[in-house]
Amino acid sequence: MRIKHLLGAAAFALASTVWAQTPAPKLIAIVSFGEHPAFTQITDGFKARMDQLGYHDGRQVTYDFMHANFDRSLVPQILQRAEAKKPALILGLTTPLNQAAVRGIKDKSIPIVFASVVDPVAAGLVPDWQHGSTWSSGASLLQNFEPSLAFVKQVVPSVKRIGTLYNPGEDNDKTNMDLYQKAARKLGLEVVAVPVDNANDIPQRAQSFAGKVDAIYQIQSNIVQTSIPVLAQVARRIRVPLFNSVYSEKLKDQLAGFHAVSYLKNGEHAADIADRILKGEKPADIAPYVPKPADFDSYISPQGLQAVGLSVPPELTNSPWIIK
Repeated sequence: MRIKHLLGAAAFALASTVWAQTPAPKLIAIVSFGEHPAFTQITDGFKARMDQLGYHDGRQVTYDFMHANFDRSLVPQILQRAEAKKPALILGLTTPLNQAAVRGIKDKSIPIVFASVVDPVAAGLVPDWQHGSTWSSGASLLQNFEPSLAFVKQVVPSVKRIGTLYNPGEDNDKTNMDLYQKAARKLGLEVVAVPVDNANDIPQRAQSFAGKVDAIYQIQSNIVQTSIPVLAQVARRIRVPLFNSVYSEKLKDQLAGFHAVSYLKNGEHAADIADRILKGEKPADIAPYVPKPADFDSYISPQGLQAVGLSVPPELTNSPWIIK
């Protein structure tokens, strides 16, 4: 009996020692401007890639997601909540949220990895495209509009005038529109850009495209992307094919197509940067990630084209881009 007690005590002591030596999981706070399927894809991509890198949820890391419901007045409160939990790292989604984090988070020892940000340089998150800031770097969604608009021309060969909605008060949109205009000029397209700074105005502003554009290719504008179903309804009513820069499974039959930076891959690239930071690399030494051709997805919706009186061009009928 005494031997059994001794063995039991030894086993307990060994288990206690192992337990004591096992580090507590690192907390990663995921803070978003709001909830949206695109942001869910980023989060899913981030977590899946972190798992591949050896950060298993509940063991090496735990996650805490919070969002501001697209209400700028709630952003400081959300960031304070995240900071109070003293996470090992914050994943910040969208430009407005990351800009607020630069100003609002006082503890500069907490690194921030950004995602769903088009131009972190113009937004003031990093000093240039070769470096992060002293406490932040991440994966951008900077889009190459030339292949995107060329894709639209392939699907709608008659296109001459192309439209998009944009928010003049958001840095992402300003960068996007500059790149959009330059790409359109190279391809001989005329751009009809309609400003909108309130989601409630989208139906009226989109209606103004009637008779003025041959297609719409919608940029990655936060205010518009949350209302794409509304834009899709208007586009069908005015018989204009709508292409989006964000893919949505739910809308695959309502839009003419998509040429989009993969939000899932955006999350994966953000995870690669998070891994480097958690292993001790300084954010300032990590250049923001810029999407490559492999990060884009192309889709053509026969049903979406048919809804506005168009069809898939004969040369594309067997394309892998066709949504089945």
